[in-house]
This record gives sequence, structure tokens and C-alpha cells, in this order.
Amino acid sequence: MKSSGLLVCLSACLVTQVYAAESACSLISAAEIQTAFGQAVEVTTNTPEICDYAKDSFSVRVMYIDYHDEEAAKNGFKTLFSGKNKIADLGDEANSHRQGREIDKVSMRQGQEVISVSKMGGEYVDSGLQKLESLLRLASTKLASSSTATPTTISTTTADPACETVIKASEAKLAQAAWHTITEADGLKLEAIKLNEQFFMSTEGKWQQAPDMSHAERVVIGMMKDGSIKLTECKEEGTDTLDGVEVVMFSYHSDMAGMGAGTNQIYIGKLDGLPYKSLAKTDKGETSSQTIRYKDVFAPKL
Repeated sequence: MKSSGLLVCLSACLVTQVYAAESACSLISAAEIQTAFGQAVEVTTNTPEICDYAKDSFSVRVMYIDYHDEEAAKNGFKTLFSGKNKIADLGDEANSHRQGREIDKVSMRQGQEVISVSKMGGEYVDSGLQKLESLLRLASTKLASSSTATPTTISTTTADPACETVIKASEAKLAQAAWHTITEADGLKLEAIKLNEQFFMSTEGKWQQAPDMSHAERVVIGMMKDGSIKLTECKEEGTDTLDGVEVVMFSYHSDMAGMGAGTNQIYIGKLDGLPYKSLAKTDKGETSSQTIRYKDVFAPKL
């Protein structure tokens, strides 16, 4: 169930960890889960984007992601959160999904924000999806009531000149006709492929077609350029060789007001300026990594 870090890092791992609320656990409480399912739970994970509750082989995961852009949210929702059954009168779009007798999931998108609630384990109940839907509606109400009426001011400050190499590397990847990324976070792995303007994604070894991922990358690059994602302390850290490609290692700090900060490393091709590997660590200690190759990329079997 630990897929949020993968989702975030897929398009923005080179820059920052996530756009997220202060705590996903603030959206649904342990008491509300116990009321819905009659099962006591305890918090096991509490981050801005993930809240895990678990006890006695029963677990509930709450996920919250602010994509910072509505079109990116639509694509992300369609790719990673879409279910088979539509839920009426909730957000801009909402649905539910049941996978066997083990996993129930409900998700909604409101503008650029996505909330998903899933249950794993415990006794099977026919009304499991309805119970999750009631929790999702509670979370939606809390999110709406906590929204501030004060508009966010986006800085027009340009990036630190020393960080231009990092931004140009992201632009260079965006311009490539093909790439294959492997992103690892939360102990799970996600693969993605771009080939001739088609996109594919694999989680848990199952490939499927994905929407255009370029839009989210453009959003992140734009935020780096206008300063809403601040890149500072960019330093060249030496050279290395990855799969026969000579790369230059850079370290830098990324920060987005109200959304968190972290330290990063990126390995950029010495000759082509392309990113080949990145490592990220948030100030809260969460880590993720991504490797990228541009040659011998083939469409997967669906």
C-alpha cells in the first residue's frame, strides 16, 4: 500500500519530495475508523501525504496529494487512483474499487487535490466500500473547512544561477523521445516508460498505459524557474560513471513554502546534460531514488 512516495517522485523526484498537507492523519482519525468498522487502530505512519492506521492484521491508509496543478491532478487520479464504480456528489470526480476480498479503496479529486482511503485485511464485509465512502466524505469536509481564503503568492525570483544546471537537466529529460525510469520509495518500486509520445507505468510488475506525464514535469520546471520551488546550495560534488556514462554529481537543497524541504543529489551526464540518477531526502527523513536510462527503451507487454 506504500505508493505515495513513488507517485510523487515519478515526475518530480529530481526536485522536491511532495506537495502535501501538514498531516494526512488530520483528515481521518483512529476514532472515526473504529466507529465505521468497529476495529481499534493505531497510527503507524504519519506524513503529510500518507497516514497508516493498523492493528491485528487490519489496516487503513489515508493518502492526500496536492498536485499544484489541476491537469496534473486529473492525470494522476486517472492513472493511480481510478476505480470501477463512480461515487456521486463528491468532489469533481470520485470512485471506488474492490480487489478480491482483501482490498477496498475509495478516492476523490477536488481540483488539484486528491484524497484516497483504502482498507486491507480484517474481516470481509459487504458494506466495506460504503464505510470507506463515509470516511472519505468526512475527509473531504475537513479539507474544505481547513482551506485558507488567503491566496498563495508565487515568487517571481529566478533560481540561483548555480542551480541552472539542475533545471536544464530536467528540461533535457523532458525533450527526450524515450526514457525508462525506476523509482523507489517506501520500500516499493515503480517503473515508467516514455516511448514515441506514449507512456506506460508498472507497479508490482503489472504494466499499463499511462496518461501524458510530461505535463507534470513542465509544471515542476516552471515552479523551479519562477522560484516557487527554491533551489539553493547547489554544489558540484565530483564525477562518477554510471553504466558507461561519465556523470557529474551535484547536491542541492529544495524548498517550497508550506510544502516541505529536503536535500538532493543528481547525477548529470557530462556530455549530454541528461539526468541519470537522483537521490532525495526530506527534512523529515523520508528517502527516495530514481534511475533513468535513454537507450534500448522498448514498449512493455501489457
